[in-house]
Amino acid sequence: MTKLQCLLINSNSASDNMIFKHVEKLSWLSFICNPINVREARHYLQEFNVDILFCDVATLCTREMDQFLQEFAPDTLIIIIDSKMALATAAISSNVFSFLPGPVSFDQFFYTVCRAKEFLQPVNKKESSVIMDFVFIKSEYKFYKVKFDDILFCEGMKDYTRVYLTDKPKPIITLQNLKTFVGKLPVNNFIRVHRSYVISLRSVDVVSKNEIVIGNKYIPIGESYRSSLFQLIQKIS
Repeated sequence: MTKLQCLLINSNSASDNMIFKHVEKLSWLSFICNPINVREARHYLQEFNVDILFCDVATLCTREMDQFLQEFAPDTLIIIIDSKMALATAAISSNVFSFLPGPVSFDQFFYTVCRAKEFLQPVNKKESSVIMDFVFIKSEYKFYKVKFDDILFCEGMKDYTRVYLTDKPKPIITLQNLKTFVGKLPVNNFIRVHRSYVISLRSVDVVSKNEIVIGNKYIPIGESYRSSLFQLIQKIS
């Protein structure tokens, strides 16, 4: 099952901790990073495919943020968590999926995110249940069939992406930005470690404080991605 990727814009520590505890109980939800501020959120919304954004009323009560979400995250579901008074007096123009008055119980949270899951991942019995283990990559007017297990890492270069493969001396270059291409990869096997790099976890040889070694390649670890990377490493250590 593909996990839904979530982002939480922090409002107060008590509310943030509660939401994190609720998410930890559900195997099909995952936070991209720790609670962040609005400025950092814009970066993540541009660089990642965020399924659900949790935030408070104040976050959306600005025209600038509203326009940003419409431009860079039109498919992201917004769930507002705030006091009943704040929700009652809010003047919000963004398309909000749901409102949750705090403090949020697990039952309330579970019901809301289940509705979000049904909206984002509708069950279609007519569709094939076969899960593909490969992707077709378009490069120079050709489509290359590439197995996910053969991808070592991806390097973003503005409007195109270099895909490095096992047993291939040169990468496949595709005219897709990194965010678009990574959206086609299984989220459980790949992780973003830098603004310009996404790596295959199974291909990693060594991880140090500032870089990752994959074969004879050295991948830098971005400051914004270090925390989520090492949290994942600790979970599987």
